[in-house]
Amino acid sequence: MNTIARLLCLLPLIASTTMADTYPKRTLVAGSMVCYKAGDWTKMVEASLDQDEDEAGRLIESGKCRTISTATKVNFIEGPKDGDRSALIQLPSGKTAMTAIGWLR
Repeated sequence: MNTIARLLCLLPLIASTTMADTYPKRTLVAGSMVCYKAGDWTKMVEASLDQDEDEAGRLIESGKCRTISTATKVNFIEGPKDGDRSALIQLPSGKTAMTAIGWLR
């Protein structure tokens, strides 16, 4: 029974790895920003437009968003919709995140 439970726990990991191979690869440039939830990404964009450094700082300090320090290979999941300039990506860790389409090469 223990072996079956372990295999069931590994199934989502194997499935996500298999799916990740189907997405096109892009490079996220050094110095770019990512947020792990779409709502936090929207707040970060709004803070940037309003030049609200306090709100941007809170998002980063809370761990909801972060700056990518070195160029990083990511999986490109979904591009902009309805004139938006945001993209959904998968980081090497397997986490999904939102970023600006202009930061992807």
